[in-house]
Amino acid sequence: MTDAMKGMFRGFDIAASGIQAEMKRQEIVSSNLVNMHRTGNHEHEPYRRRIAVFEELIDSELEKRTGHGGAGVTISRVVEDQTAFPAYHNPGDPMADESGMVLGSNVDLFRELADMQVIARSVDANLAAMRTYRGMLQSVVQNMGK
Repeated sequence: MTDAMKGMFRGFDIAASGIQAEMKRQEIVSSNLVNMHRTGNHEHEPYRRRIAVFEELIDSELEKRTGHGGAGVTISRVVEDQTAFPAYHNPGDPMADESGMVLGSNVDLFRELADMQVIARSVDANLAAMRTYRGMLQSVVQNMGK
């Protein structure tokens, strides 16, 4: 590829990295939703909510990871939410302690649903950016032929 063409598709790479990161985040949120009813007690911890941490990628870092330059975003790590577990009285639960108390997961259904909505909007925004970038490239190619 000539120097003039180098980086011509960088806009696609950036938007694609955003979509890819959001898809990984969606898997994490889905896992939270699936496991939200796993209870525990003082001996066995219930399911702890997981959170994706995003990291900006610059040319050199992206080249190390993917083999080609560009920029974008990735999920650098997944951390556990350290919010306290809610405790409730349910003596019939197999996880109940001697006083009938059970620890519930710290996953909040409405927070996870809101995260899913944010993910969907982010993917839509990245797709719109790709369409806009494609239109810009098409205009450049058409103007070059004139």
